[in-house]
Amino acid sequence: MSIKKATEKSKDLSSSLPILFIGGDLGDRTLAGKAFRRHAMDVILEFVPSGKEALDIIRRQSAVAVFVNQSLPDMDGFTFLREVKKLNLPTPLIMIMENDDEKLILKALREGAYDFLNKSSRSFHTLPVVLDRCLARHEVVRQKAAKEKLITESKKNWLAILDGITDFIFMTDTEGRIIKANRAVSNHFGKNPKFMAGVQYHDLFGTELPNETGVATANQPSTQEIAIDGDTYLISSFPLQYDNKPTTIYVLKNITEMRRLKEQLHHADKLASLGLLVSGVAHEINNPLTGVIAYAELLEMELAEMESKIKVKKILDSAERCKKIVDNLLTFSRQQISTKTLESINDIIERTLDLRNYWLAVHNIQIVKDYHNIRAVFVDAQQIQQVILNLILNAEHAITSHNKQDGKITLVTRYDRDKHHVVIKISDNGPGIPPNIMPMIFDPFFTTKPVGVGTGLGLSISYGIIMEHGGTIRAESHEGEGVTFAIELPLPSKNLQ
Repeated sequence: MSIKKATEKSKDLSSSLPILFIGGDLGDRTLAGKAFRRHAMDVILEFVPSGKEALDIIRRQSAVAVFVNQSLPDMDGFTFLREVKKLNLPTPLIMIMENDDEKLILKALREGAYDFLNKSSRSFHTLPVVLDRCLARHEVVRQKAAKEKLITESKKNWLAILDGITDFIFMTDTEGRIIKANRAVSNHFGKNPKFMAGVQYHDLFGTELPNETGVATANQPSTQEIAIDGDTYLISSFPLQYDNKPTTIYVLKNITEMRRLKEQLHHADKLASLGLLVSGVAHEINNPLTGVIAYAELLEMELAEMESKIKVKKILDSAERCKKIVDNLLTFSRQQISTKTLESINDIIERTLDLRNYWLAVHNIQIVKDYHNIRAVFVDAQQIQQVILNLILNAEHAITSHNKQDGKITLVTRYDRDKHHVVIKISDNGPGIPPNIMPMIFDPFFTTKPVGVGTGLGLSISYGIIMEHGGTIRAESHEGEGVTFAIELPLPSKNLQ
């Protein structure tokens, strides 16, 4: 704001709030009143005889300005200035000096006076001019203070925002010393934020960051990846002039989880490609298998000797079993829109076992079936088959990976009348699941199997399928006693039968 505008504002104020005139005799007050009338200034002059009364007034109400005589009945003007200063009020103070003593004038200014004038009839004529000058200066100071307060609050807000960010953000000088750091840095390293300044960054991170001098000289941001405490961080550095000195701002983002998910997504893509490959191979195998079966059937009909017929029958049975496996693989791998129909859970389990019967027999794993005659369930048969196959594969691995000689997988189906649900239980007599791992078994990509054996997708996909069917899946295990997966699926209402 210009001095002219500040003066106009001061005139507006002076017409609405009082101007205190403290001390002096009747003649002083008369001269002061004439001076303001001569300048056509519509002001409210309030004459106060003593400093104590004036302090009481100032505490209760605002004033445009205060003219205070150097000598007062109950205290001197300097004491009055000090007392007002303690109140931390923005009111401009003008000292009316008894003489031109420079030391006393400087003392008055040090004690908080905005301006001064000599106590004489000629000087009293300048009261309005001094008031205008004082108020203009006061307005400039007030606006400057308001701007500084705004800047301070803005800085606090930015600091609060920076402290709320979980990424590491800090500034270093050209020697690698930290100038400022957000709370994420201090919290991570267990340090008080006040004591972060001056710490060498390599003492904290144990590694070299991008050369800040080079970055600042190039005047371009730099981005790269670094390893800190076993985690991967994406570090960005930006040159900045701070207090007229070259500095570097660093932002470190922990991308360990992001990198892991990216690798897992890549792994999932490979699995999808493998599924397509299996589907193609199954098609290729299916065609010659059809020929083998057809000619084996013809050969069986043409042969007369029983021994030869038995041998051909074995060929035919093996080929039929291969074809059944291939057909199930094709059904299992085919990508199609989920279609729910009324299906027998027992039949779905049997079709799934057909895929694994040979493998289970070779590894001497006993299959125990305990099926109840339950109503059909409204499900996507392919998806439920996928869930059951995943659970059987997990049971197989649990048994064979611990070289259990008497492996057993039990499959149970039941009808829960209370919940009107079908219950499927698949149990094994493997080593069980440790309690610390149990909460994570349905997490995507979580696996305890060796690299190349487990994908960590089976149980999470199974969980999603059962949830989509409106059911539940849970695991029960006591370490060393195997694990039981229990699936509950709602039965359809009678009008859907």
